[in-house]
Amino acid sequence: MATKILLVEDSETQLRFLKEGLVQNGFEVETATNGSEAYKKVYTGTPDIIVSDIMMPAIDGYQLCRMIKNMDETKKIPVILLTVLENKIDSFWGKKAGAQLFLSKSIDIKELVSQINATVRRYPVSDEYKKTLAEKDGTDNSAQTRLNTILNDLLLKSMFSNEFRNLSDFLNYERIMVEKLFSLLSSFVEYHAAGVYFASPDDFAENIVYIDTLGRNMPKNLLSDISYDFFRKMEEHKNIKNSKFEVVRMILGKELDYEFSDLTSKIIIPLIFDKKLIGGICFYTRQDVDYSSFRYFDIMISELLAIFKMKYQYTEKEFMSVLDGLTGLYNRRQFEIGLEQEFNRSKRHPSDFSLAILDIDFFKKVNDNYGHQYGDYVLKVVSDLMKQAFRKTDLLYRYGGEELVMIMPETNIEGALIPVQRLRRMVEEYDFEYNGVKARVTASIGLTMNFQEFKSSAEIVKSADEALYRAKEEGRNRVIIHEQ
Repeated sequence: MATKILLVEDSETQLRFLKEGLVQNGFEVETATNGSEAYKKVYTGTPDIIVSDIMMPAIDGYQLCRMIKNMDETKKIPVILLTVLENKIDSFWGKKAGAQLFLSKSIDIKELVSQINATVRRYPVSDEYKKTLAEKDGTDNSAQTRLNTILNDLLLKSMFSNEFRNLSDFLNYERIMVEKLFSLLSSFVEYHAAGVYFASPDDFAENIVYIDTLGRNMPKNLLSDISYDFFRKMEEHKNIKNSKFEVVRMILGKELDYEFSDLTSKIIIPLIFDKKLIGGICFYTRQDVDYSSFRYFDIMISELLAIFKMKYQYTEKEFMSVLDGLTGLYNRRQFEIGLEQEFNRSKRHPSDFSLAILDIDFFKKVNDNYGHQYGDYVLKVVSDLMKQAFRKTDLLYRYGGEELVMIMPETNIEGALIPVQRLRRMVEEYDFEYNGVKARVTASIGLTMNFQEFKSSAEIVKSADEALYRAKEEGRNRVIIHEQ
């Protein structure tokens, strides 16, 4: 059976020339002189391929191609666009319209035949597909009406996407960004409560789900249930221990008589990038709603993923600037800032905090005997053991060289001694092995706290350093507490 071509060309001379050449090469050719006529003949003629001029009045080749590719019943029909235009932007626009090929009108007829045959072989239209197409009625709406619908839809999608992309202006103002995001979401998504969560590359950071109730005063136990339900889903992708919720835009007033079981419809969406959880979003409502059937659901998720990716990478960049690259602990500059903040806080609101400095015993010998790579390995392992031994609320730093520092807020010397001794034993009992070489490593630790005698944060560090020196002098592998 001959391949059926729908040839679209507004120039009668060019149309006749192309038709004669194609018929001579064994094709069955149906013709149309404009986009509107071609749109109707796609349904009545069920072609194997469409070959169309681009430059036509009213509906041009780009628009015709976009209409064809926008409908399920016609999108499998391959389209070749012919033009006298040779700019790259024209070729780009033709591909974006969905055309399989973009060819010059000056092409030799034999080459055009070859390209048509190759395209038909690559994109075959089945008889079943043609039969389904023939049963459709493409005459209910004019081509212009159909085109207007498509263009309006594209315009709406573009505006929809731009609204999300405008949020990138607030990447470093998280609370403002959250409020703007909820304002946008609530304008087109039905919900009684919604949640937004930005994951952090910092394992010690709090995991906060911001909840919007559209100003309704909901019971705290309901909000707590939403938070629990949400993070239970997030934990499928990340270990989350320290989580809480914050309410946005809730107005004080009479508390609504809502229970979690009243929220009969929900959707919880983890946002994943590069196999990492970068955030999540959720919607809960008392109405019967299928959120996944929302008209622009896929676009919404795509735009949210882009925004959350930018937010995560921004946070990651800020986070990495305060980290020590080898150990993953905060760097010395951050230690100085953190200690000063903790010291000032304890003065404003009288409270205890403790500080410990750890030094790896005979670390120079480790480097000399086994090499600096082995020394780096030991530092990394001891840092990882620190993270296991201490609370999420404790602050861990690399002070310099083989010295590591721990600040323990709201902790007196007796309370601090427990995790510090635990860490010392963990180091002593660990089987260090790198590149087949085994070694035993111990650590000495000096421990102090913000005793009344200290007038500055520098004096606290000095007292811990002195206690560490005594630990070294008294035989190493021990914890020494500063004596007042």
